[in-house]
Amino acid sequence: MGMNLSRLEDGEEFTCNNAFWNFILESAKKGGWDPLGTIKLDSNQNQDNSWDANDYTSNSGQVVNDEDAHQISKSLKVFLSDENENISVEEFETINRFIEWLKVEDYEDDGMDYFPGFEIY
Repeated sequence: MGMNLSRLEDGEEFTCNNAFWNFILESAKKGGWDPLGTIKLDSNQNQDNSWDANDYTSNSGQVVNDEDAHQISKSLKVFLSDENENISVEEFETINRFIEWLKVEDYEDDGMDYFPGFEIY
């Protein structure tokens, strides 16, 4: 079973296996990420108040907002800088690919990267 992520801005997908997704999340935490929590919308696009906001791993259609996505990116960059010599080339490259996927460059033509957030399904 794998993780399927869809960027909110344009639907571009990122996939990886469950073990690697857990590695990404743990690496972000080691880099300083403090999860803001996910939200789950019902079929009418209303927030499901019974949802466990700490769930980043169940493939249940939960949404990671733009601010959380930006913080994940920043924390993963710190992790890569700190742990570069302690992780495999494959881990380094996949985390870098995920960091690049998280953002939409120069969304408003202002030279700033934009992090639209993503859905986990």
